[in-house]
Amino acid sequence: MYTSIMNKLFKLSYLIILSFFISCGSDDDGGPTGGGPTGPGLPEASASYTIELTTNFNQTDNPQDYPTNASFGTIVAIAHAPEVSVYSLGQLASDGMALYAESGDVDGLAAFISTSLGEEGDGLFSITTAGMVGPESSASTSVTVTPTRTRITVLARLNPSPDWFLGVSSFNVVNGDELIDLEEMELRPIDAGVILGDTYEANDGDENAAISIYDGAPFGNGNPLTEPLANLVIERDN
Repeated sequence: MYTSIMNKLFKLSYLIILSFFISCGSDDDGGPTGGGPTGPGLPEASASYTIELTTNFNQTDNPQDYPTNASFGTIVAIAHAPEVSVYSLGQLASDGMALYAESGDVDGLAAFISTSLGEEGDGLFSITTAGMVGPESSASTSVTVTPTRTRITVLARLNPSPDWFLGVSSFNVVNGDELIDLEEMELRPIDAGVILGDTYEANDGDENAAISIYDGAPFGNGNPLTEPLANLVIERDN
């Protein structure tokens, strides 16, 4: 009889523990589990952020082969979940990132993200654009972060170039249990590692290199680039 009672108590304890883990592993909002931004201590409200890019790509700082038709864009701002990665330094460019870096193909980038990581309606990401901006000008767009989208990635392709761009990858708008109000960053050229070439008009064939900060010719004045090509401001609206 003692054994029977102990067995019943054991089974009851097992069921209680099992139900606890099931309830802790579910998401009321249907968002992703495992590292998602809906855990304890993280903000639950949505917020809008203005993304402003101010470029400073001038001939004085970059006299070598300076292009007369220089521009940046289409500028892309993506609010996304922590588990979504648009690009990462030290990693090979995805097919979608390669399309954008080569030709500024935003539709191709968005289609790749959707196919690989889920439609925008699933809550994993949203994309906005700001067109192109001149070499010494500014443009802005806005994104909305949510409990399932707490990272911001910004891209601005340099035209003309083999595959160079400006960007910030997976910037986290959460600081502790609050959303940040303002962040300012200096941006330097990034090489997508897709097309070979060290001039603005170069296309010396396919490359299969990791994405990396680019500090070589033709940027600068025969020395490593000292001035950023742009400044990025991420500012909370509400």
